[in-house]
Amino acid sequence: MTALVTDIVSATGQLETAILSATATPIDLGHGLKSMKTKAKILPQVLIEHYPELFAIERELRGVFEACSQAIDRKSINPLVAKAAISLAQEYQVVIEGLKR
Repeated sequence: MTALVTDIVSATGQLETAILSATATPIDLGHGLKSMKTKAKILPQVLIEHYPELFAIERELRGVFEACSQAIDRKSINPLVAKAAISLAQEYQVVIEGLKR
């Protein structure tokens, strides 16, 4: 179970990096976001401000960060939820990185 928590944290971290990079948000602002709950509120909003056409995925992005937050808080997570969150994080990371091109 610990491996899933580590995997979801890693996938979410990569998604966070993609959002910060695609929006040219200063990295120091990104590192100032300590909790996943804060990141769940702020990062999707920052992305949508720069790319309004991605409005439809905002809720899902929040869900990925919230799932990560719950995994960290509980030190465990339902394996199906973890796998779904990891899959979404990886999928959206690819989409967001494609925006920079």
